Amino acid sequence: MAAGSGAVIAFQGRVNGDLAVAGTGVVVSGWLSYVGTLAASALVIVLRGRARTVTRLIRQRAQWWWFAVGLCGIPIVLAMASGIPLVGVAVASVCAVAGQTVAGLTLDARGVGLPAAIRLSRRRVLAGAVALVGLGVAVLGPSGGGELTAAVGVAVGIALFLAGAILCVQQAGNGRVVAATGDPVLAGLTSSAGGTVGITLVLAVAGLAGGLDGVTFPPQWWLYLGGPLGAVITIAAAWAVRRLGTFVLTLTVISGQMLTALLLDLFSAGGLRVTAILATLAVAVSAALVVERRRATSGPLLRD
Repeated sequence: MAAGSGAVIAFQGRVNGDLAVAGTGVVVSGWLSYVGTLAASALVIVLRGRARTVTRLIRQRAQWWWFAVGLCGIPIVLAMASGIPLVGVAVASVCAVAGQTVAGLTLDARGVGLPAAIRLSRRRVLAGAVALVGLGVAVLGPSGGGELTAAVGVAVGIALFLAGAILCVQQAGNGRVVAATGDPVLAGLTSSAGGTVGITLVLAVAGLAGGLDGVTFPPQWWLYLGGPLGAVITIAAAWAVRRLGTFVLTLTVISGQMLTALLLDLFSAGGLRVTAILATLAVAVSAALVVERRRATSGPLLRD
């Protein structure tokens, strides 16, 4: 499920990026994605017949941070929507990988979103280092998304790195919501609600500054699937983080994300670079370093 959610991240980034380029711009594309995620999460709750139960849980037990963690997903949505048209899905993904890797190690070591902290073992440090090597390999070659100046390329990479790190905070926070309620869909609902409020404020500021002038909405229906895809990502990650930990979740998600990103770039106009393939292999190895160790142990799941 974690790897599958990573694949969906790549699809969502591509869809949101295409929507932004087609006329909506980055901010409107991100806003539509969040509204769609909130609507899809609410629909799942209604179809499961849990509307009353979820409403009661929110009224009686919800805390402000259940919603606030949704703000941590805004940077990755905007960064991917703006970065993918410039550098391609694979390169954008590996830039975000570095931030997710560093943040995942840090959060697990502090026990954020987990029943207990996971010590920073040699194996986990090695896995993180291999993932960062993959990042370095990916950025060696030219951009797959068109002509870029060095300054713009560095700016895109830094933005995606920071957005990936911040995303881990949302995953860990949603894991705590699942621990308190036992419902990953509820975690998806509350985080997407908070994120929708946050990105609506961003949209309002952009509108007042004239940043929405010339916005158009393309007729292709598939360009608006970013929201439902976001619901799948959030719910799957909220369920999986309690069983894997933030770092292992991150690496597993990254593996699925990178493989899908490679396939998307393979069939795109920009084509696929050898360095992107090598970067994906490095990320897969880093995930295996941790996941295989956990399978080999007979103790509690969250011990390394």
